[in-house]
Amino acid sequence: MTTQYSNLVNAESKSALVKSLQDWRSPVSDYSAETFVPLLNILDPKSNTLAYAQVLVDALGLAVSVNEFETLAEPLSRFATQIQLEQVESFPEILRRLTRALAQMAQLSENNAQACTVLVDMVGALNQQMALTRLPPMTIEDIIQHKQRLGVGSSHGVRLTPLHIECLRQCLLARRRWLYERVANEVVATRLDAIGRLDTQRLRPFLEYHHYAGMVCAGLGRMEQALQMWRMVFAVPTRFVSAIQIASFKRFTLAHAIVHGKRGTLPPMFVPAHVRSIESVAAAYVALADVCASRQLGAAVKTVRDMNSELVSDGNAGLAQRLLDELPAHCVRACADVYTRLPLKHLAQVVKFSDHPRGGAGDGADDVVDALGRYIQEMNDPCVVLEETDAGIMVVRFVDAQATVPPVQGATQSASIPGVPLETQWSVAIAARAQEANVLQKYLQELDHHLALTRDYVSRSRDV
Repeated sequence: MTTQYSNLVNAESKSALVKSLQDWRSPVSDYSAETFVPLLNILDPKSNTLAYAQVLVDALGLAVSVNEFETLAEPLSRFATQIQLEQVESFPEILRRLTRALAQMAQLSENNAQACTVLVDMVGALNQQMALTRLPPMTIEDIIQHKQRLGVGSSHGVRLTPLHIECLRQCLLARRRWLYERVANEVVATRLDAIGRLDTQRLRPFLEYHHYAGMVCAGLGRMEQALQMWRMVFAVPTRFVSAIQIASFKRFTLAHAIVHGKRGTLPPMFVPAHVRSIESVAAAYVALADVCASRQLGAAVKTVRDMNSELVSDGNAGLAQRLLDELPAHCVRACADVYTRLPLKHLAQVVKFSDHPRGGAGDGADDVVDALGRYIQEMNDPCVVLEETDAGIMVVRFVDAQATVPPVQGATQSASIPGVPLETQWSVAIAARAQEANVLQKYLQELDHHLALTRDYVSRSRDV
């Protein structure tokens, strides 16, 4: 190796190492990727994280074939689990270099799954170390006395890095369900503790992270979690409307219609002028959500068909198809506001199930009724019960949502009052909901503290 690499590896102090990295010019044209493997085998990634990372970046920059990337797989795996946060914080630029190198590796090798796996390991290791720096719970007096602890430039708790965003991006490109589940459980599920200063350099990563995180959750069918991620895109102040916010709003609108059957509303702190601008750009999506809210199956199918080119261009065709699949369920549940029992044949006419693609393979009314019966069974909704009368007529019975709770393991239904849960089921369900509400309330309070103590938020809110 050249003197340059010798000085990098044998730096006398951390300041000398950082100075060397700041002025680094990789002599990549003089070597091949395999040349760096012996040096990587000698270096300890735990005690020499920065030097190891820079050598790894140079090696990845030289690799052009699948065999060369496979040669670097073992050093990458070793570094991913032994990366040290304390050393990285002294020179954060190394994470950007490493992110670019891994993105280039994924593109050239066409193996996004491998890059994502390495990134998940790195992010997991960094998250564990950053979690150790979390601040203890503070009282109101502590918050007033130590505003900077959660305010501008916060360096406590789990924070975003370029690796987080690239990890989500590579996961989406890989299109592997097992990767989606791992990223959702190990990366997205980790709560961010420090928002920090939302300037130009940190605002875009914040928006990108939550936009991609919502896409990962939606890919797994976790629509409620996806809605939470996309809603966070609009929870920060911006002077102008971002393209990321427009893309998130389109997906947010479709996901909200899937879950609730109507258009959703953005957080109230988001600037109304920005809301109007975004809605004007995404007017077709807003119109589709409004059609879904009117419970018109035929009009919704036609709107999606007319929007097909736009949906494909935006990458939202899958969400739109999911919306069409879920819309009849909202139409059926809406009938509970008027009916308590309704023959299946009449229900098919009320919701106009024949206008839906799943309205039967044939043109006869019996085909539509049978198709609706199968659809209701697939809904598996305890509030919509399909039963047969003594006369052989299929009837749909609507049960009040307040009279049903999720089944509890080990509990049995009362034999004398069918459909009514036991008191044990009620108490367990209420306790679970109360615990969930407490967790959400605590999370919202923490976000309020973050925003209230960030001077940049207040100043930008006044400027807009």
